[in-house]
Amino acid sequence: MAKIIEVTLPKEYENANRYEIFHDLDKVATYAHNLKGQIEDLQAEIKLRDAQLQKQRGDILKLKSWIGLQNIKINDMEVERVIQDAEFTIVNEKPKPNYISTMEFSEVSGSNLITKIKKL
Repeated sequence: MAKIIEVTLPKEYENANRYEIFHDLDKVATYAHNLKGQIEDLQAEIKLRDAQLQKQRGDILKLKSWIGLQNIKINDMEVERVIQDAEFTIVNEKPKPNYISTMEFSEVSGSNLITKIKKL
Protein backbone atom coordinates (compact mmCIF):
# COMPACT_ATOMS: atom_id res chain seq x y z
CA MET A 1 0.00 0.00 0.00
CA ALA A 2 1.14 3.48 -0.72
CA LYS A 3 1.22 6.10 1.97
CA ILE A 4 0.39 9.66 1.25
CA ILE A 5 2.80 12.02 2.92
CA GLU A 6 2.00 15.64 3.27
CA VAL A 7 4.93 17.95 2.97
CA THR A 8 4.65 21.53 4.00
CA LEU A 9 6.99 23.95 2.31
CA PRO A 10 8.77 26.66 4.27
CA LYS A 11 7.31 30.13 3.89
CA GLU A 12 10.15 31.26 1.67
CA TYR A 13 9.23 28.61 -0.93
CA GLU A 14 5.46 29.04 -0.91
CA ASN A 15 5.50 31.59 -3.72
CA ALA A 16 8.58 30.16 -5.52
CA ASN A 17 8.29 28.26 -8.76
CA ARG A 18 9.38 24.66 -9.13
CA TYR A 19 12.60 25.57 -10.88
CA GLU A 20 13.88 27.51 -7.85
CA ILE A 21 12.85 24.73 -5.47
CA PHE A 22 14.56 22.03 -7.53
CA HIS A 23 17.60 24.24 -8.05
CA ASP A 24 17.96 24.70 -4.26
CA LEU A 25 17.41 20.98 -3.67
CA ASP A 26 20.12 20.22 -6.24
CA LYS A 27 22.52 22.55 -4.38
CA VAL A 28 21.74 20.84 -1.06
CA ALA A 29 22.19 17.39 -2.61
CA THR A 30 25.52 18.43 -4.18
CA TYR A 31 26.67 19.90 -0.87
CA ALA A 32 25.68 16.71 1.00
CA HIS A 33 27.48 14.59 -1.61
CA ASN A 34 30.64 16.70 -1.25
CA LEU A 35 30.47 16.39 2.54
CA LYS A 36 30.09 12.63 2.20
CA GLY A 37 33.19 12.52 -0.02
CA GLN A 38 35.14 14.63 2.50
CA ILE A 39 34.08 12.30 5.31
CA GLU A 40 35.27 9.28 3.32
CA ASP A 41 38.57 11.03 2.57
CA LEU A 42 39.07 11.83 6.25
CA GLN A 43 38.24 8.25 7.25
CA ALA A 44 40.77 6.97 4.70
CA GLU A 45 43.36 9.42 6.04
CA ILE A 46 42.69 8.19 9.60
CA LYS A 47 43.19 4.59 8.49
CA LEU A 48 46.40 5.58 6.70
CA ARG A 49 47.74 7.33 9.81
CA ASP A 50 46.82 4.34 11.95
CA ALA A 51 48.76 2.10 9.58
CA GLN A 52 51.70 4.52 9.70
CA LEU A 53 51.60 4.48 13.52
CA GLN A 54 51.60 0.69 13.53
CA LYS A 55 54.56 0.68 11.16
CA GLN A 56 56.41 3.18 13.35
CA ARG A 57 55.70 1.08 16.43
CA GLY A 58 57.08 -1.94 14.59
CA ASP A 59 60.17 0.04 13.56
CA ILE A 60 60.67 1.22 17.16
CA LEU A 61 60.41 -2.35 18.43
CA LYS A 62 62.84 -3.50 15.75
CA LEU A 63 65.32 -0.78 16.72
CA LYS A 64 64.97 -1.60 20.43
CA SER A 65 65.72 -5.26 19.76
CA TRP A 66 68.71 -4.31 17.56
CA ILE A 67 70.02 -2.01 20.32
CA GLY A 68 69.57 -4.81 22.86
CA LEU A 69 71.51 -7.20 20.61
CA GLN A 70 74.32 -4.66 20.25
CA ASN A 71 74.33 -4.16 24.04
CA ILE A 72 74.68 -7.92 24.53
CA LYS A 73 77.58 -8.01 22.04
CA ILE A 74 79.28 -5.09 23.84
CA ASN A 75 78.87 -6.81 27.21
CA ASP A 76 80.34 -10.02 25.77
CA MET A 77 83.29 -8.06 24.40
CA GLU A 78 83.85 -6.41 27.80
CA VAL A 79 83.77 -9.80 29.53
CA GLU A 80 86.30 -11.18 27.03
CA ARG A 81 88.50 -8.12 27.53
CA VAL A 82 88.35 -8.50 31.31
CA ILE A 83 89.27 -12.15 31.02
CA GLN A 84 92.14 -11.46 28.65
CA ASP A 85 93.52 -8.58 30.70
CA ALA A 86 93.59 -10.50 33.96
CA GLU A 87 97.08 -11.05 35.35
CA PHE A 88 97.74 -14.03 37.52
CA THR A 89 100.49 -14.25 40.08
CA ILE A 90 101.22 -17.31 42.12
CA VAL A 91 101.97 -16.54 45.71
CA ASN A 92 104.07 -19.10 47.55
CA GLU A 93 102.51 -19.70 50.88
CA LYS A 94 104.30 -21.20 53.83
CA PRO A 95 104.73 -24.89 53.19
CA LYS A 96 102.35 -27.04 55.11
CA PRO A 97 104.04 -29.34 57.57
CA ASN A 98 104.20 -32.95 56.64
CA TYR A 99 102.74 -34.73 59.62
CA ILE A 100 103.75 -38.15 58.42
CA SER A 101 107.44 -37.22 58.57
CA THR A 102 107.10 -36.04 62.18
CA MET A 103 105.49 -39.25 63.39
CA GLU A 104 107.59 -41.91 65.03
CA PHE A 105 107.18 -45.42 63.85
CA SER A 106 108.35 -48.34 65.86
CA GLU A 107 108.16 -52.04 65.37
CA VAL A 108 105.67 -53.74 67.66
CA SER A 109 105.24 -57.38 68.37
CA GLY A 110 101.90 -59.13 68.77
CA SER A 111 101.10 -58.67 72.47
CA ASN A 112 102.53 -55.14 72.64
CA LEU A 113 100.33 -54.07 69.71
CA ILE A 114 97.11 -54.56 71.61
CA THR A 115 98.36 -52.63 74.63
CA LYS A 116 99.56 -49.73 72.44
CA ILE A 117 96.20 -49.53 70.67
CA LYS A 118 94.43 -49.41 74.01
CA LYS A 119 96.65 -46.54 75.09
CA LEU A 120 95.66 -44.48 72.07
